[in-house]
Amino acid sequence: MVKVENGIATREPIPNFLDQSGTPEARASLLDLSWTDPQFGVQNAAWWPEEDVSGELGANKKWGAEVLTLDVERRVVLVTRKQVAMTAAEKAARDALIAVEWAGRIAARRFQAETGGVTVQGIPVNTERDSQALLTGAAFAASIDPDYRIKWKAETGFVDLTGEQVLGIASQVRAFVQACFNREAELLGAVAAGSITAEMLEEGWPA
Repeated sequence: MVKVENGIATREPIPNFLDQSGTPEARASLLDLSWTDPQFGVQNAAWWPEEDVSGELGANKKWGAEVLTLDVERRVVLVTRKQVAMTAAEKAARDALIAVEWAGRIAARRFQAETGGVTVQGIPVNTERDSQALLTGAAFAASIDPDYRIKWKAETGFVDLTGEQVLGIASQVRAFVQACFNREAELLGAVAAGSITAEMLEEGWPA
Protein backbone atom coordinates (compact mmCIF):
# COMPACT_ATOMS: atom_id res chain seq x y z
CA MET A 1 0.00 0.00 0.00
CA VAL A 2 1.24 3.48 -0.93
CA LYS A 3 0.18 6.76 0.65
CA VAL A 4 -1.63 9.19 -1.67
CA GLU A 5 -2.24 12.79 -0.61
CA ASN A 6 -2.92 15.88 -2.73
CA GLY A 7 -2.32 13.84 -5.88
CA ILE A 8 1.15 12.75 -4.79
CA ALA A 9 2.16 9.18 -3.97
CA THR A 10 4.81 8.52 -1.33
CA ARG A 11 6.02 5.48 0.52
CA GLU A 12 4.91 5.94 4.08
CA PRO A 13 3.82 3.18 6.48
CA ILE A 14 0.18 2.83 7.36
CA PRO A 15 -0.39 4.37 10.81
CA ASN A 16 -0.83 1.89 13.62
CA PHE A 17 -4.23 3.25 14.55
CA LEU A 18 -5.65 2.14 11.21
CA ASP A 19 -6.88 -1.40 10.74
CA GLN A 20 -4.08 -3.42 9.11
CA SER A 21 -5.73 -6.83 9.23
CA GLY A 22 -5.37 -7.22 5.47
CA THR A 23 -9.01 -8.09 4.84
CA PRO A 24 -10.73 -6.69 1.74
CA GLU A 25 -12.86 -4.51 3.99
CA ALA A 26 -9.79 -3.10 5.77
CA ARG A 27 -8.04 -2.37 2.48
CA ALA A 28 -11.17 -0.68 1.12
CA SER A 29 -11.36 1.54 4.20
CA LEU A 30 -7.88 2.90 3.44
CA LEU A 31 -8.96 4.24 0.04
CA ASP A 32 -10.87 7.10 1.67
CA LEU A 33 -9.92 8.24 5.16
CA SER A 34 -12.39 11.08 5.46
CA TRP A 35 -14.08 9.01 8.15
CA THR A 36 -11.10 9.27 10.53
CA ASP A 37 -10.81 11.62 13.49
CA PRO A 38 -9.30 14.97 12.36
CA GLN A 39 -6.77 14.80 15.20
CA PHE A 40 -4.98 12.01 13.34
CA GLY A 41 -4.33 14.25 10.34
CA VAL A 42 -5.04 11.72 7.60
CA GLN A 43 -8.53 12.73 6.45
CA ASN A 44 -7.14 14.03 3.15
CA ALA A 45 -4.87 11.03 2.64
CA ALA A 46 -5.40 7.45 1.51
CA TRP A 47 -3.38 4.28 1.08
CA TRP A 48 -3.80 2.72 -2.35
CA PRO A 49 -2.73 -0.75 -3.45
CA GLU A 50 0.32 -0.87 -5.69
CA GLU A 51 0.93 -2.61 -9.01
CA ASP A 52 4.45 -3.27 -10.26
CA VAL A 53 4.72 -2.49 -13.98
CA SER A 54 8.52 -2.49 -14.17
CA GLY A 55 8.69 -5.46 -16.51
CA GLU A 56 11.44 -8.06 -16.62
CA LEU A 57 14.91 -7.23 -15.32
CA GLY A 58 17.45 -7.12 -18.14
CA ALA A 59 20.77 -8.95 -18.25
CA ASN A 60 23.46 -7.45 -16.02
CA LYS A 61 20.96 -4.92 -14.69
CA LYS A 62 19.74 -4.11 -11.20
CA TRP A 63 16.73 -2.25 -9.92
CA GLY A 64 17.24 1.44 -9.26
CA ALA A 65 14.94 4.24 -8.17
CA GLU A 66 11.21 3.78 -8.50
CA VAL A 67 8.61 6.09 -10.01
CA LEU A 68 5.12 6.13 -8.48
CA THR A 69 2.28 7.00 -10.86
CA LEU A 70 -1.37 7.33 -9.89
CA ASP A 71 -4.02 5.40 -11.76
CA VAL A 72 -6.85 7.56 -10.48
CA GLU A 73 -9.61 5.64 -12.24
CA ARG A 74 -8.66 2.37 -10.57
CA ARG A 75 -7.23 3.99 -7.43
CA VAL A 76 -4.00 2.05 -7.81
CA VAL A 77 -0.39 3.25 -7.63
CA LEU A 78 1.67 2.03 -10.60
CA VAL A 79 5.27 1.30 -9.59
CA THR A 80 7.92 1.54 -12.29
CA ARG A 81 11.45 0.72 -11.18
CA LYS A 82 14.31 1.97 -13.27
CA GLN A 83 16.94 -0.45 -14.48
CA VAL A 84 20.59 0.48 -14.06
CA ALA A 85 23.74 -1.34 -15.12
CA MET A 86 25.48 -3.46 -12.50
CA THR A 87 29.08 -2.61 -11.69
CA ALA A 88 31.83 -5.11 -12.48
CA ALA A 89 32.12 -5.90 -8.77
CA GLU A 90 28.37 -6.48 -8.46
CA LYS A 91 28.37 -8.79 -11.48
CA ALA A 92 31.31 -10.75 -10.07
CA ALA A 93 29.58 -11.10 -6.70
CA ARG A 94 26.34 -12.20 -8.36
CA ASP A 95 28.12 -14.74 -10.56
CA ALA A 96 30.02 -16.12 -7.57
CA LEU A 97 26.78 -16.59 -5.64
CA ILE A 98 25.13 -18.28 -8.61
CA ALA A 99 28.12 -20.61 -8.99
CA VAL A 100 27.95 -21.60 -5.32
CA GLU A 101 24.22 -22.31 -5.59
CA TRP A 102 24.73 -24.42 -8.71
CA ALA A 103 27.63 -26.30 -7.13
CA GLY A 104 25.41 -27.29 -4.22
CA ARG A 105 22.60 -28.44 -6.50
CA ILE A 106 24.97 -30.41 -8.70
CA ALA A 107 26.71 -32.09 -5.75
CA ALA A 108 23.33 -33.13 -4.32
CA ARG A 109 22.26 -34.57 -7.68
CA ARG A 110 25.57 -36.42 -8.03
CA PHE A 111 25.18 -37.92 -4.57
CA GLN A 112 21.66 -39.05 -5.47
CA ALA A 113 22.94 -40.75 -8.64
CA GLU A 114 26.02 -42.18 -6.94
CA THR A 115 24.13 -43.80 -4.07
CA GLY A 116 21.06 -44.80 -6.07
CA GLY A 117 22.35 -48.28 -6.88
CA VAL A 118 23.42 -49.99 -10.08
CA THR A 119 22.93 -53.42 -11.64
CA VAL A 120 26.19 -55.28 -12.29
CA GLN A 121 26.33 -58.74 -13.86
CA GLY A 122 22.58 -58.98 -13.34
CA ILE A 123 22.94 -58.26 -9.62
CA PRO A 124 21.33 -55.11 -8.15
CA VAL A 125 24.11 -53.58 -6.07
CA ASN A 126 23.60 -51.04 -3.31
CA THR A 127 25.99 -48.13 -3.92
CA GLU A 128 25.48 -46.18 -0.72
CA ARG A 129 28.75 -45.14 0.92
CA ASP A 130 28.72 -47.96 3.53
CA SER A 131 28.08 -50.55 0.83
CA GLN A 132 30.89 -49.12 -1.30
CA ALA A 133 33.28 -49.47 1.63
CA LEU A 134 32.20 -53.07 2.29
CA LEU A 135 32.65 -53.94 -1.37
CA THR A 136 36.13 -52.39 -1.37
CA GLY A 137 37.04 -54.53 1.62
CA ALA A 138 35.70 -57.66 -0.05
CA ALA A 139 37.63 -56.86 -3.22
CA PHE A 140 40.84 -56.47 -1.22
CA ALA A 141 40.28 -59.87 0.41
CA ALA A 142 39.60 -61.43 -3.00
CA SER A 143 42.79 -59.93 -4.41
CA ILE A 144 44.96 -61.74 -1.84
CA ASP A 145 43.01 -65.02 -1.65
CA PRO A 146 42.48 -66.87 -4.97
CA ASP A 147 39.90 -69.15 -3.30
CA TYR A 148 37.91 -66.32 -1.77
CA ARG A 149 34.12 -66.77 -1.77
CA ILE A 150 31.45 -64.69 -0.16
CA LYS A 151 27.72 -64.43 0.37
CA TRP A 152 26.96 -60.90 -0.75
CA LYS A 153 23.71 -59.24 0.24
CA ALA A 154 22.32 -57.69 -2.92
CA GLU A 155 19.18 -55.56 -3.15
CA THR A 156 17.15 -58.71 -3.91
CA GLY A 157 18.78 -60.96 -1.30
CA PHE A 158 21.98 -62.94 -0.78
CA VAL A 159 24.03 -64.21 -3.71
CA ASP A 160 27.13 -66.42 -3.76
CA LEU A 161 30.13 -64.74 -5.35
CA THR A 162 33.57 -66.00 -6.22
CA GLY A 163 36.60 -63.83 -5.69
CA GLU A 164 36.73 -63.14 -9.41
CA GLN A 165 33.10 -61.99 -9.39
CA VAL A 166 33.72 -59.78 -6.38
CA LEU A 167 36.62 -58.11 -8.16
CA GLY A 168 34.54 -57.64 -11.29
CA ILE A 169 31.62 -56.11 -9.41
CA ALA A 170 33.89 -53.87 -7.36
CA SER A 171 35.61 -52.66 -10.52
CA GLN A 172 32.34 -51.84 -12.26
CA VAL A 173 30.86 -50.15 -9.20
CA ARG A 174 34.03 -48.08 -8.91
CA ALA A 175 33.68 -47.11 -12.58
CA PHE A 176 30.02 -46.23 -12.01
CA VAL A 177 30.83 -44.01 -9.03
CA GLN A 178 33.66 -42.31 -10.92
CA ALA A 179 31.32 -41.66 -13.85
CA CYS A 180 29.00 -39.84 -11.45
CA PHE A 181 31.85 -37.61 -10.33
CA ASN A 182 32.90 -37.09 -13.95
CA ARG A 183 29.40 -35.85 -14.75
CA GLU A 184 29.52 -33.53 -11.76
CA ALA A 185 32.79 -32.09 -13.10
CA GLU A 186 31.22 -31.60 -16.55
CA LEU A 187 28.29 -29.71 -15.07
CA LEU A 188 30.57 -27.51 -12.99
CA GLY A 189 32.40 -26.72 -16.22
CA ALA A 190 29.08 -25.65 -17.72
CA VAL A 191 28.49 -23.40 -14.71
CA ALA A 192 31.88 -21.76 -15.26
CA ALA A 193 31.07 -21.31 -18.95
CA GLY A 194 27.66 -19.84 -18.19
CA SER A 195 25.87 -22.52 -20.21
CA ILE A 196 24.28 -24.54 -17.38
CA THR A 197 20.53 -25.21 -17.53
CA ALA A 198 18.09 -26.92 -15.20
CA GLU A 199 17.55 -29.65 -17.81
CA MET A 200 21.25 -30.51 -17.84
CA LEU A 201 21.05 -31.31 -14.13
CA GLU A 202 18.95 -34.39 -14.96
CA GLU A 203 20.94 -35.54 -17.99
CA GLY A 204 24.09 -37.59 -18.52
CA TRP A 205 24.18 -39.55 -15.27
CA PRO A 206 25.34 -43.20 -15.51
CA ALA A 207 22.80 -45.92 -14.93
